[in-house]
Amino acid sequence: MLGALCLTACGGGPAATLEVAAPPSARARSGESAYPLDRMKRSAGRTAAACPKLELRKFGGDSLRFEPAARVVEPFRKRLLELERIVSEVSRRVYDRPPSAILVAASYGCRSIRGKQRRLSEHALGNAIDIKGFRFAPLRGRSSRRLPAALKQGFDVRVDQHWKARGSSVRRQHARFLEELTGALVESGTFRTLLGPAHRDHSDHFHFDMAPQRYVNL
Repeated sequence: MLGALCLTACGGGPAATLEVAAPPSARARSGESAYPLDRMKRSAGRTAAACPKLELRKFGGDSLRFEPAARVVEPFRKRLLELERIVSEVSRRVYDRPPSAILVAASYGCRSIRGKQRRLSEHALGNAIDIKGFRFAPLRGRSSRRLPAALKQGFDVRVDQHWKARGSSVRRQHARFLEELTGALVESGTFRTLLGPAHRDHSDHFHFDMAPQRYVNL
């Protein structure tokens, strides 16, 4: 789907962050030196930054469903394909199946970074996605002896409820899934920016983007 859109996207101003340098192997895989949006202007002079005209694609997922569909530029769509692969690998290891849906909080949105009106958010470039959780359908057609009964049924894993969760074995399993997933994404270099509940205004979702700088605060 092509065209210019103006939607509401996530907040997220600058906060105390943990800056992590990508290992050489991850930098090579992510193509950081040649990413097409690296030279795009993100800041203005003394006035508020204006959103550029973009060719946006509606991406509902390839092997997994994005709910609702994300609106992104083509280079970032390729990152979402890699996200699908890693989500599937981790979820099969933790839950014996991939999720039926990746729950999207926001994708494209014409806005500046909160608190910095002169600098565009990566959402305004179609270069970011916010994910609030993952939906799993009941495990059908086969049984898993290692999974408790509650994890054979349908359930949602939510960032606001299960990030670093404690308590029951089910909650700890969800926390393990989110931890392993974000760890795999950091190691793979799929995204350069990865933000989560440790970052201001991100208590209920993960934010992933491909800004020119590497930035991790989960």
